[in-house]
Amino acid sequence: MRMLFVRPNAEIHMVPPPMGLLYLSSCLRQSGEHESKIIDGRLLKLNPDEIIEMAREYDPDIVGITGLTMEGPAAHQIASLAKQQWPERPVVLGGPYATSEPQKSISDPNVDFCFYGESERSFQEWINAQVSGTDVSTIPGLGYRVNGLVKSSVNCSYIDNLDEIPFPAWDQIELERYFNPRFLHVPSMNPHPWGKRIVPIVTTRGCPYRCTYCHNIFGKRVRKRSVGNVIEEMKLLKRCYDIEEIEFIDDIFNVDIERAKSIFREVIDLKLNLKFSFPNGLRSDSFDEELLDLMKSAGAYRLMFAVESGSQRIQKVIRKNLNLEKAQANITLANKKGFFVGGFFIIGFPDETEEEMRQSIDFALKSKLHTANFVIVTPFPGTELWKQAMAAGVPVEKAITHFYQVSINLSKVPSKRLDTLRRLALARFYLNPVRILRFISRVPNFPRRSLELGVILMLTLIGKWKN
Repeated sequence: MRMLFVRPNAEIHMVPPPMGLLYLSSCLRQSGEHESKIIDGRLLKLNPDEIIEMAREYDPDIVGITGLTMEGPAAHQIASLAKQQWPERPVVLGGPYATSEPQKSISDPNVDFCFYGESERSFQEWINAQVSGTDVSTIPGLGYRVNGLVKSSVNCSYIDNLDEIPFPAWDQIELERYFNPRFLHVPSMNPHPWGKRIVPIVTTRGCPYRCTYCHNIFGKRVRKRSVGNVIEEMKLLKRCYDIEEIEFIDDIFNVDIERAKSIFREVIDLKLNLKFSFPNGLRSDSFDEELLDLMKSAGAYRLMFAVESGSQRIQKVIRKNLNLEKAQANITLANKKGFFVGGFFIIGFPDETEEEMRQSIDFALKSKLHTANFVIVTPFPGTELWKQAMAAGVPVEKAITHFYQVSINLSKVPSKRLDTLRRLALARFYLNPVRILRFISRVPNFPRRSLELGVILMLTLIGKWKN
């Protein structure tokens, strides 16, 4: 079977390699019976017609499309064009969008099958069934139609031993293009990278916490790759692709502090000479000083802490239940250790008051954070927040635009004031001479990159505030 994997272009500026497609490609290769090709529309800035034009030469037996929630419309456009080009060949859809909106995804007549959640195993079972012509109804996490009726098994199966999954098929993409600044994109989720040759690594799957605003792609049971398996992938990336920096994109890397320490002890002992960043996936109240010291010694430099709210009541409402005092202490300690530290904050949660939003802003202002990202809550499909909004009669179909403006208001604050508070938070945080100097002193590669970023940031913030 000739499998074509596609990532749409939804004009997202950050373009890390498509990890899900790389994992699926490596699993197909491991079977020894199938081949695959990846077209990354986001990297190449291709519209749906251009993607299909590029795919014609490959002439796939199956077209597989992945996508984030915001990439759903583009995914359906590609599915429509693929079905027009190859009407008798299966078109399949997977990734966060399909998992979050299973019924909507499979209701498209141009989509023959949808994969929900973790798909390496289910996809292999499905493709074997396509070859043999056997029944697919017992495959977990699969949506399909029979005589026009939607059938689905959204109860996904999860792989217990992650070491069984082969490393991503890095040779299936033109990796050098992700590092080339000519393509005017950021090759990672970190806007302040140390170097150019950056790739992501996933060392765990699943998250034990039940935050109402968050996705549930990999389930609530945490599964961990062995320390040795993680280190072997790092060594391969260094040896074969001359990688300079690795970013961890686990849901929560430090859910097991002792395992996290073991990984960085190995990095230190082997003298891997890599830089490490955490654009997400760190629980800010789950640190100790030894872990920070090991991370720093191993080459970690950028930590992002998801605080979300400075209000203890809101912490309970959203079921994050972060220990705010401990989080603030760990931010201070990380700064003292020399890390470049950032924070994520969300305002506009259900029934949140202006005073509670100001508590979040004050948390950031009092902290030793070098950067802070303030966004407005968006109830994405499949989340508990989405269900809460639907139950309250809120028109959630309007919710998905982006985080930086009010697309739907769940709070007690008028929308115009909510937007003003977000801009006020940014202005008060960044238009501070002391914080600007701290940012410049800690951001990687100053002044080559930092001065330009700083000027752009300042002008942007001032311009938005005046408007």
